[in-house]
Amino acid sequence: MKIRLVVCALACGVVLGAPLRAQGADSTQRPLVQALQRRVLEVVQQTLGASDDQMRQLVEVNRKYEGERRSLNQRDREARQMIRAEVLRDADADQDKVSRMLDDLIDVQKQRLDMFAHEQHDLARFLSPVQRAKYATLQEGLRKKVDQLRQQRQEKGFAPGQRRRLRQLRRMGDTTG
Repeated sequence: MKIRLVVCALACGVVLGAPLRAQGADSTQRPLVQALQRRVLEVVQQTLGASDDQMRQLVEVNRKYEGERRSLNQRDREARQMIRAEVLRDADADQDKVSRMLDDLIDVQKQRLDMFAHEQHDLARFLSPVQRAKYATLQEGLRKKVDQLRQQRQEKGFAPGQRRRLRQLRRMGDTTG
């Protein structure tokens, strides 16, 4: 239940310690977003068994990697969308474009792994290995939930036949979705 709350809250766009952005929250939403951020921090703290000092440091580390993580996620999403669009064209797909996008996905994954290693090194300064593992699990759950919500939202823009084809690709192990 607690992890589900964290994942859902984070999936709604609340990132640990992220500053409120003007485009993300108007003045009526700001108190709600701040309250949700506080609740998420409480649940993360309880899940990790972290002290207040550890949470302060966790927020700092999260901020440090937030921009890079967002950029990598954007590149990943764009490459997958382009691949998906080409694959749905079947025989008319641009093979060179798909090849370039697959290479870009590989590059993004390498960069993501490098960032993960650096982040783990930073977290190791103040979190135990078990706490780091729990935090990584929370992050992975968030990533999967956000991807799932994004897929559902994207499917609404497709015609029924395209939606069926897209679901078939996903069932076959397509990682572009």
